[in-house]
Amino acid sequence: VVTGEVLDKSIREVVRTLEDAVGCTAGPKGLTVAISKPYGSPEITKDGYKVMKSIKPEEPLAAAIASIITQSASQCNDKVGDGTTTCSILTAKVIEEVARAKAAGADIVSIKNGILKAKEAVLTALMSMRREVEEEEIAQVATISANGDK
Repeated sequence: VVTGEVLDKSIREVVRTLEDAVGCTAGPKGLTVAISKPYGSPEITKDGYKVMKSIKPEEPLAAAIASIITQSASQCNDKVGDGTTTCSILTAKVIEEVARAKAAGADIVSIKNGILKAKEAVLTALMSMRREVEEEEIAQVATISANGDK
């Protein structure tokens, strides 16, 4: 069982590693990443989800932390089919901020309640911004999302 500063330090390290590897692929100007494989040539991709799934820390605690973030992206992929990089970045940031708030002495129940309030505020704001889209706009988003991959 790992607790306290050791856990918080591990969380920060894993989050930073994932953010650096996955975050650079975000958006239409995102960078490509080479994923090494046990055999053959490395895979070149801008797919943040593929990059995230390829990161497998050897240390069990780091692997468990990475798994939480990967599960979040996996659920996003299953439900929406896109947005996994953004989801991963947001999940990493929430985890980072929770660790920071805990280190500053905030209690976990207050942190959870704050996250739930923030979620509702974000959903309300997003719902107020929604609008109907044209087929051409959907095609533009799909083209950007595909990163030119066929």
